[in-house]
Amino acid sequence: MTARRAPSAGFTLIEVLVALALFALISVAGFTMLDQVLRTQRQTDGRLERLAELQRAMYLVTADFLQARGRSFTTGPADTGAMIALRRNASDLRDGSLRLSFRVQDGVLLRIVQGNSGSLIAEQPLVKAVTLAEWRFFDAAAGWVAEWPPAGQLPGAAPPNPRAVELRLTLADGGALRRVALLPRDGG
Repeated sequence: MTARRAPSAGFTLIEVLVALALFALISVAGFTMLDQVLRTQRQTDGRLERLAELQRAMYLVTADFLQARGRSFTTGPADTGAMIALRRNASDLRDGSLRLSFRVQDGVLLRIVQGNSGSLIAEQPLVKAVTLAEWRFFDAAAGWVAEWPPAGQLPGAAPPNPRAVELRLTLADGGALRRVALLPRDGG
């Protein structure tokens, strides 16, 4: 026959050790799950910030192109850093326009905003960690060309703006991004 314990006797050492072991297992599992959730949140936040940066940049570039003044596009050699320039409408300025240029410098796609006199208004970093930016322009006669104005244009005559502009970005993480923006007809 087994001896019965009195109800006020408390827990045995074995019962306490089993309870501690169960509590330790539950605590380790909870900590592991919390650590994984926090790690995932950090990764997601970084990716969401990058996605927002790319979306803002593409929206701004497209908006600039949609408001481009007629006969204002030019490209320069990529080695000078000035890859593309245009004049865009700006109703809050005296002459109603801004001079914009885009270039990649130290791995950052920059948007340089200048007043009509050439004075620097802002130099805005649009996209970080860019290894290459390529611009192409759609001309109804020549198709897609790498520089504007296209070869064969009469010197001294400002050509009409291209029908569309394509921006291809190669990112340092191996990703690529492409945006094609249609331009308004400039009557030329």
